[in-house]
Amino acid sequence: MKKTALSILFLLLIFRFTEAQTIQYVPKFANENHPEIGYWFISPSLLPNDNYLVHLDTIAQKCPYTLLFLTARDGANFYNFPLMHPVFQKIVSQAHKKGLKVGLQLWGNYKDTTTVGSQRMIIENEVLLDQAGNAGVTVKAKYVRFPDRLLHSDLFRVFAFRKTSDGFYDPATLKDITSKCQATTPDKETVTVSIKGGASVKGLTACIMTQQTCSQSSMWGNVEINGFAEAMKAYSDIPFDGFALDEYGNKFVAREAELKPGEAFRGRWYSAAMAKAFKSTTGHSLEKTLFDARYAPSGKPEVRISAINEYMDFMRKGALRVESAVNLKSKEIFGKDIFNGIHNTYHNSLVNDEIWADGIGWWDAPRLYGQTDERTPTPTQMGIAMAHPKNAMYNQFYDKDLEPVLVKAFSDLRWGIRTHYHALNDKRPNRFDLEFPEAIEGINKIENCARLLNKFNPSLPKINLLVIFGMDALCNWYPNVSDRGIYDINDKMRVEEKGIEIWNAGYLNAVVPSDLIASKKLTLTKDGKPVMNGHTFDAVLFLNPQYAKEPVLKFLEEYEAKGGKLMIEGIADHDFKANDITKRFAAIREKATVKGYSVEALPKLGLSKNLLPDGCRNEDGSSVFIDRPSLITDATANFNVTIDGDKYSGTYKGIAILAADNKHGITKLAATGLKELRRNGEIILSFKNPVDVFAEKLAGQAKITIGDPSCHIVPLINKM
Repeated sequence: MKKTALSILFLLLIFRFTEAQTIQYVPKFANENHPEIGYWFISPSLLPNDNYLVHLDTIAQKCPYTLLFLTARDGANFYNFPLMHPVFQKIVSQAHKKGLKVGLQLWGNYKDTTTVGSQRMIIENEVLLDQAGNAGVTVKAKYVRFPDRLLHSDLFRVFAFRKTSDGFYDPATLKDITSKCQATTPDKETVTVSIKGGASVKGLTACIMTQQTCSQSSMWGNVEINGFAEAMKAYSDIPFDGFALDEYGNKFVAREAELKPGEAFRGRWYSAAMAKAFKSTTGHSLEKTLFDARYAPSGKPEVRISAINEYMDFMRKGALRVESAVNLKSKEIFGKDIFNGIHNTYHNSLVNDEIWADGIGWWDAPRLYGQTDERTPTPTQMGIAMAHPKNAMYNQFYDKDLEPVLVKAFSDLRWGIRTHYHALNDKRPNRFDLEFPEAIEGINKIENCARLLNKFNPSLPKINLLVIFGMDALCNWYPNVSDRGIYDINDKMRVEEKGIEIWNAGYLNAVVPSDLIASKKLTLTKDGKPVMNGHTFDAVLFLNPQYAKEPVLKFLEEYEAKGGKLMIEGIADHDFKANDITKRFAAIREKATVKGYSVEALPKLGLSKNLLPDGCRNEDGSSVFIDRPSLITDATANFNVTIDGDKYSGTYKGIAILAADNKHGITKLAATGLKELRRNGEIILSFKNPVDVFAEKLAGQAKITIGDPSCHIVPLINKM
């Protein structure tokens, strides 16, 4: 029967595909091009009697993953090298025998308990000095999320000045009076400050800056980097296939729910190493910059504008500094071809504590793949994906329930997003374990679709609209107090909400920060189109240009000069250095195609909607379609698409991807549960039962692979 099937299919391919062909059957499709990733919790309970190898057998036999990342949980300590080295050695050895790759993920060690090397949070309090120049105040630690990470509190700096109005002072009266202050610390959360300033500062206002030292080493020193390197060297004889830092950053900032009612976060990060690097880079004192970011000389708000811009721009680079150094070290130790990740998103928002944790460096993380986690908005994911080299991206996702994970993991395939599943051996309350039978069954169906997508290996979606938001505007609300958010940034820009609104209206878009212009990752082609990592766009929506750096302003001017289609939202009266640019920006705004944000006005930029129901066109001309009901029921789905004037339609279950042109017809096809494929109403392929199929035409030869355990597929041929 198999021979008959091959003969019939042979004739079909001669007629439909090309004069030369090969046909093969496989029990199922192997994964290619992009790994299928699972997160494996290594807990102390797995260690006795090599119980972890039993888990590994289960994973290899039942789960679809091709790359397992190991992470320490429930008290496991990957820095206990004598204990963990033999464990990792056995895991990697056995995994490799089973065709599985293994990656190592490390958390920060957080063992630095020295004041000099640690990260500190600076907070301020005001007090009025009496007629003798004296005052006293007791300051309690706040804004630190985990009290057990607080080592101690202490006095940092005290400045005295005559306050002329809220946030302004007489510069002739400014004095550093730290040396005239005494501080006692009855406990690690309390600083009692006694000021004896003398008659020269009587009646002045004192800004008392205290510091809270945390048990995380400064990102601007090398303790963190060296700690990660030490661990990698300890395991360097183990052939790990990947290395990762997960959500690396300053994670000790209190979440909004942990703040007191009506309280807002008003802390700033500082360290001795950061101060040294800041001085070397900017030429300015970090201590004075911290003060200037809170107060300005009378009539000179630009001093405060500039200080905030400079501080935030520098502070945000700390996490990436460590990420970049560790990335290079991991390739040096484990090999240049290892998979490097994981995501460096934290709480997945531009306007929460994320900026103080990782600096929102998502687009610049040293990765081959763009990576996010949880419910990061799709437009943001597209921007992150396109800012990285690979033609796919990963989203690490978990939920207390299985269903949301299955829904998102499958729907994301439409946009070229693969899921990094989280987590195997997760025993926490309100979590499901990826080794549960229902999780395995649901994920296997999705990953079978992902394997066909990976085998086809299409480009990322074709996106014509680039949404650029002003990162410097996000970082600095001043002087508009109404824009000052809970985390001391401008949280009124609604960048993510606008990206989602545009997406839901049918216009695919990629969201990126203006950082990418300043770093030259985002430039203009000779014909004036924005290009990022090889991805070009037809139009730009620029959100909030306030405090833009010079390269950003030049980008907008050059883009307009070359006829670029620009929609611009927001005003800009000062640049990054606080220079007045009112006239310059007015000229930019005047030349914009559309002034002000408007979904209804997007067609004026020459944009059209994605008109493929359940589908997406990719940059390489291919089209992808997905349908979840057909994946999980006995139903089938249909797709219809016109390519170069030819109308293609098909019946499938799960996912279908195809590329074609008028001259060659179908050049590439992948589908799960394919039942029938037509061109201009005429049947090209038809199967008695739905099958997984991959077909490709190269150099005049067509090759078709059919995945079916029975290997008894008989194509039905109509209109031969």
